[in-house]
Amino acid sequence: MCREIRWWLTFVLIILMTLSGCNKSRQSLQSLSDSGRVMDLWRTYTHCYRSADLDEMGDDAQQLIQAANTFDSAEDSSPPEREEAAPSGPTTRFSVDPGAMAASCTLHTGQAAQKMGHLNVARELFQLAVLRFPQSRYQYYAGQARLGLEHVNAASHTTSTNLIA
Repeated sequence: MCREIRWWLTFVLIILMTLSGCNKSRQSLQSLSDSGRVMDLWRTYTHCYRSADLDEMGDDAQQLIQAANTFDSAEDSSPPEREEAAPSGPTTRFSVDPGAMAASCTLHTGQAAQKMGHLNVARELFQLAVLRFPQSRYQYYAGQARLGLEHVNAASHTTSTNLIA
């Protein structure tokens, strides 16, 4: 019962954050780079990796996705960057990339859900990672999410075949 309430509260908070974020989407990159905001993002990101609670990890992923959306809307107003080769693995960064943090946390949470046997949750998170992060700079995370989807779908197929037999 408590878990259901937490999911509903999380859902309501996500909706409220999305609605309130509409007015804040015009923030400049300068406000995003504020050291306090960067530290908040970093704390959320590290919490995502340190937590063993799937609900908390999902909350962290949603917060990072919201920050990435804010960053993307501010980035859309800047001149386009040149096309670079897609990385084959996680890249070393010298600045904060909320999109990479969000992609990484979403992927990690999907992998954790898969290990815990929550295949539907894992599938949703992997699909979210693939759909939300199609840019070449996030290709590693989307590729890993596709692999996770393949494994989850294979496991689901095996489970349903065993149930029928």
